[in-house]
Amino acid sequence: MIFTKTVKGRAEVAHRELGLSPVQRRLLILLDGLKTAAELQAFVRVDELDAALAHLQQAGLIEATDALDGLTVTAAVGFTAAGPQEIPRAATSPAEFFKVREETSRFVMEHLGAAGEPIGAAIDRCNSPAELRKLLRGVEIFIGQRLSAETTQTFARHFGALLL
Repeated sequence: MIFTKTVKGRAEVAHRELGLSPVQRRLLILLDGLKTAAELQAFVRVDELDAALAHLQQAGLIEATDALDGLTVTAAVGFTAAGPQEIPRAATSPAEFFKVREETSRFVMEHLGAAGEPIGAAIDRCNSPAELRKLLRGVEIFIGQRLSAETTQTFARHFGALLL
């Protein structure tokens, strides 16, 4: 079975308002509409998966899809097609991704000045949400060494949520 986040689930990833357990939160973050329940098993203990998925589903944070593993339609290389009623977002729309990429680069340049120029250039070279997410892990550490913890946390939450 394959699960995907609902609008409520994406909001929970961004804002942490429901007090999910670490296992539930980890699964919610990992759910992308592509991973099967069997693939998710690798990220939790043997007896935790079913209960955590059931809780997330009952809370309205995830829903089962009718998609079959391996048949996901792509919108462009590195992107997946949005569902029929899903609003465009960085992971499903190249246009939205480019907006997020530009916003991320602008944030780095505004907050780090000349020290952020190489990072801004690296961000501008990213061609997919997966590439940008990977790069942002290191950028977050770099920002954390130069800016306040609050600014770093805001950066990570904001851009991390946009790329889910």
